[in-house]
Amino acid sequence: MQAIYLDHAATTPVRREVVEAMAPYLDVDFGNPSSVHAFGRRAAAALEDARARLAGALGAHASEIVFVRGGTEADNLAVFGVAGRVRAEGRAPALAVSAIEHPAVLEAARAAAGEDGAFLTI
Repeated sequence: MQAIYLDHAATTPVRREVVEAMAPYLDVDFGNPSSVHAFGRRAAAALEDARARLAGALGAHASEIVFVRGGTEADNLAVFGVAGRVRAEGRAPALAVSAIEHPAVLEAARAAAGEDGAFLTI
């Protein structure tokens, strides 16, 4: 019997072509892209190349592509980003979230609604 993995909300296997593309940056050509030394500059150039390639594939501008470290950070960016945009337009955010949503989304939505907004779990 072959096991079937169904917990992709927790983690997902990385596609072989991604592993191959990332290998040099995990072993030989690693560096912090925020650093000013040569390792960092090479990492920053690779990151910007990836951003441009992804933007091209999605029909977006490179400035619209934001890389995050994981799901919770992505959830927070989306929820707080939308709520902040709504507030910037002078409106109070109204957020409706499924009661079975991941806690990262539920808590972010509850916090983003704040005292002036509306929060509803459905």
